[in-house]
Amino acid sequence: MNIISKKVFFTVFAIIALVVVCIFVVTVVINGSDDSAGAYSAEQRSKVVTASNDDMCNILLLGLDSEAGLCDVMMLVGINKTKGSVTVVQIPRDTYAEYTEASYKKINGAYSSLDGAEQTAQFLSNAFGVEIHHYACIGLDTFGNVVDALGGVDLELSRDMKYTDAEQGLYIDLKKGTTHLDGAAARQFVRFRSGYADGDLGRIDAQKLFMAAFFQKLTESLSPVSGAMLASALEGVETDLGVSDMISIGTEILEMNSDSVYMITLPGKEAVATQSGASYYVISRDACADIFKQYFGATREFDSQQKFLNDRYQNFESIYFEYAEFSVIPVSEIVSDATRFVT
Repeated sequence: MNIISKKVFFTVFAIIALVVVCIFVVTVVINGSDDSAGAYSAEQRSKVVTASNDDMCNILLLGLDSEAGLCDVMMLVGINKTKGSVTVVQIPRDTYAEYTEASYKKINGAYSSLDGAEQTAQFLSNAFGVEIHHYACIGLDTFGNVVDALGGVDLELSRDMKYTDAEQGLYIDLKKGTTHLDGAAARQFVRFRSGYADGDLGRIDAQKLFMAAFFQKLTESLSPVSGAMLASALEGVETDLGVSDMISIGTEILEMNSDSVYMITLPGKEAVATQSGASYYVISRDACADIFKQYFGATREFDSQQKFLNDRYQNFESIYFEYAEFSVIPVSEIVSDATRFVT
């Protein structure tokens, strides 16, 4: 392999790794934690240095459950070209959002309701007040192929995981203890939800734990052979990223390491819509505005049309208008001490 082809290979591989890591590394959920080094106080917020929109490349990443037609994973990745850093903010799948007139208003239904990734990106761009330059959507089958391409992942399961939903074709049966997850088992693991006390937030932590192990395996297995296998496995990704885009973005992140990649969970809390009994995740408007201004180069007002608020419910309003502290965690900390972040 000559010098030029090596550069192209590792640049494209870096993008592949970034897409996989960002979709399935799930951020740490520490709402209002006192002991997190990444939590922002009111005094610290006043000193925030904002990112210029010209510095940014923002990519929406979606993990699609093709059986249910819902997005199990939604993340926005902000690549800061000047600072040489990447910030990933996860959007909980139960987030309340008025992207439709229908009664189902959880954000994970936007992909189907709005007819695809491009329209979903446009809705979120308008609501977040940021430019979303690209999108990528990966299905569960592709995810499983990626795990198999890497040779599977070893993980310590803290509990048995058993769940059946015949309508979705979902059958989960994983045993507690050290387990080798191939692609099929990994799909089960990231979809499991019913056994967590915190519901979807517990599922987010579990997915983050999986990805910490996946990231470790990825770094240990990096080679031209594994890169080629991963590239082949990712052929099913729906994206507007062309090869030239990948090379351009890859050039930016080639010099980065896990200390330059940060994770944030969109701040907010769970709430129940008393009329329907449905459980939603309601975001904190001002905290989210800080995140998108600082890390994603926002140039417009966050949620100017209040798409993330159902003002018929006082509990929704209380969460929406109250500032929620958030945590910014380097991926290196997740990888080195994953169990610290598991609730």
